[in-house]
Amino acid sequence: YNTTYYCVMKTHAMATFPTVTVFSSIQGIAQSLRDADPNLPLQVVEDEALCGYGGTVEFNPSALSEHTKSILQQAEILISEPAVVAALLDHDRLALSSLKWCQSTYAGVDPLFNSSFFSSSSSTNIPWKLTRFAGCFGPPIAEWCIARIIEHERSFTATASDQLQKSWAGSRDAVTNYRYLSSMALTILGCGDIGRCIAKAAKAFGMKTVGYVRTIPTSSNNDDKTVAEVTGVDEYTTDLTKALQSGDYIVSVLPSTSETRGLLSNGVLEAASTEKGGLSPVFINVGRGDVIDEKSLLEALNKKYISGAILDVFVEEPLPTNSELWSRSDVIVSPHVSGLTQASDVPKVFLSNYRRYVENDCSTSELNFLVDWKKGY
Repeated sequence: YNTTYYCVMKTHAMATFPTVTVFSSIQGIAQSLRDADPNLPLQVVEDEALCGYGGTVEFNPSALSEHTKSILQQAEILISEPAVVAALLDHDRLALSSLKWCQSTYAGVDPLFNSSFFSSSSSTNIPWKLTRFAGCFGPPIAEWCIARIIEHERSFTATASDQLQKSWAGSRDAVTNYRYLSSMALTILGCGDIGRCIAKAAKAFGMKTVGYVRTIPTSSNNDDKTVAEVTGVDEYTTDLTKALQSGDYIVSVLPSTSETRGLLSNGVLEAASTEKGGLSPVFINVGRGDVIDEKSLLEALNKKYISGAILDVFVEEPLPTNSELWSRSDVIVSPHVSGLTQASDVPKVFLSNYRRYVENDCSTSELNFLVDWKKGY
């Protein structure tokens, strides 16, 4: 992006570039932006009310200093987490009264759509635009999914336990009975950028891939390659039952929208059971936790609709200590870390949009990865 970016900046040499306000729990974002463009006008806000780690944000808007409040009220462009913006506006609807564009640091923006601010606002009356942090999470989440599948098939946890007990192949059945990835199928619920990266990674190990989508793609936009070659998905379906019955593993990459919340709840996963023609698959969730409620997930495990669950996202995060999921041997709990925002990725996403913003006289109409307030993503 650098060559194009700097060419555009030169053509606007006489312009006054809008200041970018960074208010984030992710360390290093401002420095990465400075490294990419030393001349970018930056306002970095640090406040003890905001901290976090990994995919977890801890923020108390009522504890913000008056100085921080003043800076945020004047911000035209803001880089921050959706959960931070949601909490801030729930606390004070005028906290971002000058905002025109917010760049999310996460791919998922559901905290804003679940906020009191949004539920009490008309989608046509929100005066600022939100852009997703897109195009960076596919590879790391694909790595995490494939690693978890291999870990599960090869029983690495059992091997680690045997080592602690100084027991050679003590967990004999677990460590010697496994399947090749090339003998299995992976169903992917949601085949956007991240889902396609997972599919391609699975294909590299010889897995068959089935994608559940709203609309089946008919063109690869590449005359020399098929849809499957371009996307990594061997077969697409709009039939959820068929998708659930097709995989030895099922990975959900679905966002949280009105159409996806509870999609797999209330016995839907029974379709994946061997009695219904499925394979009693392992369920992996790297999308959003509210695609299935905990009661329904536990029922699916207890009734063997699925044979296990590998979970990186939950309805409530952090997962409450009284959740039964913690203590189950057929569940792996991961603290929402499958795809974390790296500070070094922010310039790749943000600066090209900043260029568009400046080129279009500070208009947000041409920004990439715009969130549709009406659709919820």
